[in-house]
Parts: sequence; C-alpha cells; structure tokens
Amino acid sequence: MGAVAGTAVTVSLAGCSSTGADHASYWSESRQLDIDYDSVLADARDTGYTVDEPYYVGTKDARGIHPDGFADFDDRFGPAYRVFGFTFFPAEYVFVEFWLTDETPTVTLIDDRGFDEFPVESIPPEAWLFDRLTLAFGISETTARDYVADLREQVAEGTSTPSIEVDAPVSFPRVYEAIETERTDASGSDTGGDGWYKETSYQDGTRYATVDIIVQSAEIRYEDGDRTYTIKLDRLGGFYVTIRLPVGEEIPEDEFRQVFRDMFDDVGLPTEVVGHLRFEYAGSIW
Repeated sequence: MGAVAGTAVTVSLAGCSSTGADHASYWSESRQLDIDYDSVLADARDTGYTVDEPYYVGTKDARGIHPDGFADFDDRFGPAYRVFGFTFFPAEYVFVEFWLTDETPTVTLIDDRGFDEFPVESIPPEAWLFDRLTLAFGISETTARDYVADLREQVAEGTSTPSIEVDAPVSFPRVYEAIETERTDASGSDTGGDGWYKETSYQDGTRYATVDIIVQSAEIRYEDGDRTYTIKLDRLGGFYVTIRLPVGEEIPEDEFRQVFRDMFDDVGLPTEVVGHLRFEYAGSIW
C-alpha cells in the first residue's frame, strides 16, 4: 500500500454524500503534465485508491462523435476521444459553428460582437457556406443550397443566432484533412484536468478554424474519515486537485499538501508540483 492509501480507500465514494449536500472545499489551479495516463490509473488502482472513470468534462455521457479508423486522432487522443464540434472563421468576428453533441448536428452563424440580431452584412458568401456544408456532410448540392437559403432567410427575418439542423452524417476526417491542407500554423489549448482540448488553426496569422476534442478524464480519490482528497486527471495530462470536508472545517496547509504529495508519489506523478499549486478555500457551498 502507498503512503496514504489504506483499506478504507477501496470503498467507493460514490453516493457517500447526497448531491448538493453542503460542504467545505479546497481546490487548486489547473496544471498540465507530461504523463502516461493509463499507467497513472493502473498505479492508483494497485495502491488502493478509488478510480472513477471515464468522465467527459464533468459527465459520463459520451456525447459528440468518434470517427472510426481515424488513426491520427486515435494516436493523439486515445481510443475514446470525442469530437464535440468544429468552427470556420470567414471573417475576424464571424464564425460558423458545427456542433455535434446532440443527436442531430447543428450549424450556427455567430457574430461575436454581441448584436441583438445577426447583421445581414455578416452573412458569409453563399458559395463559401455551400462549400463548408458539402465538405462536412454527405448531402447533395441541392440540399446544401436549401440549407444555405434557410440560414440567409433567418438572418433576413431577424434573429440573433441563425441555426439549422442537418440530418446527415458528418465526415470529420475529410473536414480535418481540409483544415490541415489550408492552414499555415496551429496551436492547442491546455486541458486542465477535464479533458477539453481546442485546436486552433491559422492562415498566415489569422484564425481560420477550431476543433473541439474531448478526451477521457478520471477522478483518483482517497477518503480520510469525512475528508475526500481527489486528483482530477485527463488523458492529455491536465489536472487539478480538490478536498471535500465538513462545513467550516479547515486543514493546515502543510498537512493537506503532504497528503497530495503522498498521493502523487503513489501514482507516479511528480511530487514537486504539489508545492507550487495555488489553493482556494470555501467554508460552505451555500
């Protein structure tokens, strides 16, 4: 057994307190590490910690899509990643968002300058919209033109977010191949423990497209009486830590940092990171 984990750790913490029950909390900032996610979780289980997975940004509902046979993303993000959506930017403030988290994909025009109604002058060129719809979906030219006409009509009638539902399969590998071909640079976000990764592509320094990917995350938990210490970790190495304890109770900082150092040591994470984390405290959630 590790320095922290004891027999009580093997008891699942799920349901040990009712949802919404009042409690005090410590929580850290999020950080990013270079890790072997599967190895960390295996060490946690071997040590006796409760490992609760998979999470997809706070839920176990695996929404979005997982394209079959897309080896590039399987290698980068693991076997259970989900594509939540992608966005194209025809202008600095205007973008077209393809969102894949519901049963039927949605396509929405957005002008992020905050107008009450989407400006007519912000509508992307008809040919540009047509190209993006036929790239993303297995639809005919006639159907694509009907969708474009629907979006333009919504703008003309006055709406803040013109949107359509497209009842057709999404060809994400084809979309991503086009993004890779047309971009000149790209950057990726930190995931911070919850597993939300946004890749932004640029054309000559101008934002061109984004892709939202969700990777699996897990909670590694240790229960010490009425205190619960948790490491929240995602497959790309994002993490943060929390402590849940009775209302108004506090713990000396040296004490809870040592608990997390021991947990990090047990699961193969670098213990020196704990000393650099900034913590917040709330004596109650109400």
